[in-house]
Amino acid sequence: MKNGKFNNSWHVKFLIIMIISLISATISFADSLRLIKEKTFQVKDWQNLYVKASGADVKVESWDKPEVYVKIFANKRAEDKMKFDIYQDNDVVKVIAEKKGSFWNFWGGNMSVRIEAFVPKNFNTHLESSGGDLAVSNITGGFKLFTSGGDVNTNNLNGKLHVETSGGDIHLNSHKGEMDISTSGGDIICKNVRGDLKAKTSGGDIDIDLTDGKLDASTSGGDIQINYSGQNHGFEASTSGGSVKVKLPSDFKAKAHMETSGGEIDNNFGNSKSMHVSHSRVDAEFNGGGPTLNLETTGGDIQVDQK
Repeated sequence: MKNGKFNNSWHVKFLIIMIISLISATISFADSLRLIKEKTFQVKDWQNLYVKASGADVKVESWDKPEVYVKIFANKRAEDKMKFDIYQDNDVVKVIAEKKGSFWNFWGGNMSVRIEAFVPKNFNTHLESSGGDLAVSNITGGFKLFTSGGDVNTNNLNGKLHVETSGGDIHLNSHKGEMDISTSGGDIICKNVRGDLKAKTSGGDIDIDLTDGKLDASTSGGDIQINYSGQNHGFEASTSGGSVKVKLPSDFKAKAHMETSGGEIDNNFGNSKSMHVSHSRVDAEFNGGGPTLNLETTGGDIQVDQK
């Protein structure tokens, strides 16, 4: 009798496990992305791509054709609840992915969309996503990248760049040109970039490797680390609570001001003539003086090293 009860119980548990597995597999299959729309347009250099997408991840990269090729992938729920359009308006290829007008479509989640585009190597890119990640690579042009919370990654871009995210991280790799980037809370990492750079985060860390550009870097609480090469075009770095660490070339000329409200200042620059030195403030001339070098923190340490 006990064996019969045991066998029945085991069979019931096995059946439940199988049903749950089948349901999970069905949900997983239903949620998988599939290609739902694609189009190709003949274009010329220096024309424009504009993408406006509700919650979608967007990836744009270059190829050797005088064409823009766009693909939209979506899961079943997004396909049912959203409308997608790809069209050419004069010199602009437009990609629109937005929720349908019904009130009920603005509730609920589980919608997943990915947009991929290939453009000529010389092309302007304007991307807007209400939460997805943005990635752009190997293009020369003008760039405007906005997301309500996703990460932004760029690689090997050349041209004026403006980036805003409401909370994600920003990663720039091998950029040349003017850069204006901000996030409401994520980290900012810029490697092998050249040109004027304004970088602002409301709380994350900043890590910059910059050559020959005016720099304005600020965070409301994270650490700042900067490796700089080239001449001084103006240099500002400030944090409300973290530390500031800077590496400079030996021929860097500056009128330096370093100030902390609670940490320590360690000035290791070689040809430095001190004008004022105290525990919380150092004013000095590097290589006889030059444009301003301003480093400030409310509570962390400041360290300047010579490469």
